[in-house]
Amino acid sequence: MTWYVWLILFLVFLGLEIMTTGVFFFLCFSTGALFAMLFSLLGASFQVELIVFCVVSLASILLIRPLFKKYVAKQKTQTNVDSLIGTKAIVIEEIKVNDIGKVKVEGEVWLAISKENIAKDETVIVESVDGTKLVVKK
Repeated sequence: MTWYVWLILFLVFLGLEIMTTGVFFFLCFSTGALFAMLFSLLGASFQVELIVFCVVSLASILLIRPLFKKYVAKQKTQTNVDSLIGTKAIVIEEIKVNDIGKVKVEGEVWLAISKENIAKDETVIVESVDGTKLVVKK
């Protein structure tokens, strides 16, 4: 009766996965341990359980892990200042090359820089964030 060993391994791998969120590596091993435990409860030999553990773990790493990683990547949302990238802003103080101007984006005034001269009242797109300044383009 080795099912309790597989249960302990399942819980250990699951705990490691919880501590390393978003990796989905230990989740694959916990899935393998769960299947090995099921085979143990069905009366399989230890060799069969070990093969099931290895095969299910490897299959999970090769097939399931990439799907989980892709799904989580889609679920991530930008927060704070990164959420401004790609939004439109209005220039409220002229921006000259190698000089700082000001833009208003989502009701807030930000310092802005650009690789081109941009006149007041023009609409720009936020390309990136450089410290406390927004990098914008026409």
